[in-house]
Amino acid sequence: MNHFSKFSLIALSFFINTVNAQNVATNQNFDDVDSLFGWVFSNQSSPLGETNWFQGNGSLLQAQEGESNSFIAANYRNTEGNPDTSSTICNYLIMPELGNLASVSFYTRSRIAANNFNVYPDRLYLVYSPTGEINTGNCTDDFGDFSETLLVVNPNLSQAISSPEGYPLTQWNQFTSEINGNGRVAFVYYVEDAGFYGANSNYIGIDTVEWTLAALPQSIFNVWEN
Repeated sequence: MNHFSKFSLIALSFFINTVNAQNVATNQNFDDVDSLFGWVFSNQSSPLGETNWFQGNGSLLQAQEGESNSFIAANYRNTEGNPDTSSTICNYLIMPELGNLASVSFYTRSRIAANNFNVYPDRLYLVYSPTGEINTGNCTDDFGDFSETLLVVNPNLSQAISSPEGYPLTQWNQFTSEINGNGRVAFVYYVEDAGFYGANSNYIGIDTVEWTLAALPQSIFNVWEN
């Protein structure tokens, strides 16, 4: 083995051990939703509304951290309201391909309606595609490639003012799920009887999404040691 190869192996071994010594974490704070790299928006609501995921509005909610509008949001207009038929919001916010994920955490909240006393319940799913494929379902039949549900915020569409019974309304709450895989994660804003004429759905924000990469397996180091 020449000196260059020895040096390369030493450097690579040092790098791997450094990565393995502590999990690698990073995050997305949604300072500029229009410039998100690798994120996919897919609104499968029925009937389809006029909004998708969009930059937060600091006059409605203050961001969990950073500038007042530095969060991502969706609202009841994800579906077209219809007084004669039921409307369903089914809107995917798909995270980028990130590698071998250990966990994902995020903050979310909704708000009391403008009249200050009505609660139109919201619901958010965190789902996982083990294959990394991102074909979406329609929420009614399935979630497409996102076949594993990691957690649900307000699964029963409760109108409770305080979490955990309902969707957080007065402050940002953090939620965390273990992943341990190379697939892809998505948020799904999924609300039945939604829209302008529905009994459910209002406005949700998501902020400070953090993900942690799993430590490299010991087998990698065994190869270099041999």
